[in-house]
Amino acid sequence: DVQEPGDRVTAREGKKPACRRAADGKARERRETMGKKHALRLAALDLDGTLAPVGRGIAPQTVRMLRELEARGVRIALCSGKPVYYLCGLLRQVELERPLLLGENGAVFQEGIDLPPERFAVLPYPPEAGEAFVRLKRELEAAVPGMWYQPNQVGLTPFPRSEAEFARVAEVIAAARARGALPGIEVYRHADSFDIVPACVSKAAGLALLHRELGIPPEEMAAVGDGVNDFPMFAYAGLAIGIGVAHPEAVDANVRTVDEAMGILLARAE
Repeated sequence: DVQEPGDRVTAREGKKPACRRAADGKARERRETMGKKHALRLAALDLDGTLAPVGRGIAPQTVRMLRELEARGVRIALCSGKPVYYLCGLLRQVELERPLLLGENGAVFQEGIDLPPERFAVLPYPPEAGEAFVRLKRELEAAVPGMWYQPNQVGLTPFPRSEAEFARVAEVIAAARARGALPGIEVYRHADSFDIVPACVSKAAGLALLHRELGIPPEEMAAVGDGVNDFPMFAYAGLAIGIGVAHPEAVDANVRTVDEAMGILLARAE
């Protein structure tokens, strides 16, 4: 039941996972409301593969476009599987006035990059999910010794070091799910890691938290991303922009680069 990059079908159930079904439903809504535009007040952007290549900084041209978008009154939210402290360090070079951070796939919210932050919140999740993470990590440590885990507040993010380790992690997850040991758990596979999170935690849930905290409705939000964990926020936001996504029908625009996406956002913010 591991969701592979570009593979949105859950083999065990023979159907698309919930986040893709939601995105497909949102695509139908878009077709029905084609031509209706709303003001843009918030842009949520994924990091790895979207704003920057994995492990690299944001390009100077993209930084300038982010600053211009903020100057036009649009709140910038960085929405990533990485922890918020990682995002804080990255955004110091960008020098935005009021950035919003959604780390760990929307599980952790922070306003601003100063410590302590102006506002901070962690999405609640069922205790049985936390217990499942403890059991699963114990099994993974036995199966793949020495593998590094991202220091999350919510969920589990192992970083396999080889294709063999990726395969072993997927086997352990599949076995745990088969015996019912991962209740209410969602798994996303990325190029460098797995994100294992409570099903109630997603980038859409993070945007819903921003809606409650800031009063910005979904139709005045835009979501930009490239990966499987971005589909929930595509389904939530009023404007969805994919960067080379495998299912272009789930977004309003599917572009090649982040600067193309930024151009769309800047045009909407005029």
